[in-house]
Amino acid sequence: MDQTALFDRWVLRLRHEQPQACAILCHGSFARGTHEPDSDLDLDVLVADATAWPYRSAFETLADGRLLHATIQTATLAEWIDDAEGESDAWALYLPSVEVARLLWATPDAAHALAGRITRARRTAPQLQDLLEAFAKVRNARRRGDALGVALAAQGVALRVPALLALAHPVAPVHTPREALATALALPGGPGYRDDLLACLGLAEGPADAAARAAAAQRLTHLAIAVLAPRAGAIADLLEAGLAAALQDGTLHRLVDGPI
Repeated sequence: MDQTALFDRWVLRLRHEQPQACAILCHGSFARGTHEPDSDLDLDVLVADATAWPYRSAFETLADGRLLHATIQTATLAEWIDDAEGESDAWALYLPSVEVARLLWATPDAAHALAGRITRARRTAPQLQDLLEAFAKVRNARRRGDALGVALAAQGVALRVPALLALAHPVAPVHTPREALATALALPGGPGYRDDLLACLGLAEGPADAAARAAAAQRLTHLAIAVLAPRAGAIADLLEAGLAAALQDGTLHRLVDGPI
């Protein structure tokens, strides 16, 4: 596939469809140069003023007969610039992340405004309060005998533990969900951590019953609390109000402790 020619075709198409565009970018695997045969082409159209264009899909039949799926997001130039930095998202397990983008076309003014703001950096997004809520849902589902409820809530636990551990063990920014998972599994969580994380994510090999999954969720939650408690004062500004004190005085240990 001639990637330059592909980009040129989509720039022409999008400029025709949206003549108010001031910049066109791509992000994801095509921007990183890691796309595979079935990768989507993720495109962003930037405009000067707010517009009603929806997030949409479009398609192109390639020379070899394959069908390329393109996703197209429209935003204002100001929105893109404002979003150049922020907190990480669930796809990255809330670990620090980088969303690589590539400028395909821009007006001179837009190119100047976007200088240094094309690739977006995301900082770690610790979610201790949400972790506690997810574990409470695990316990409630276990109590009422709801195995699917346990599995669903345990995923919420597993999604949030890695970023909390990363407050004590900083990691390099991740670029893809697969890279985020590898980074999360490599964190120093002690014996059983990797297996517990996979079990709660629903990625463990073999069946896992509700009791085992709930116990794994409890161990992960205890682990996060144990890692954060000695650092509570230093990270207080990163946590929801009231949680640093609850870490320090043992309240969170008591909250999570007990039968599961």
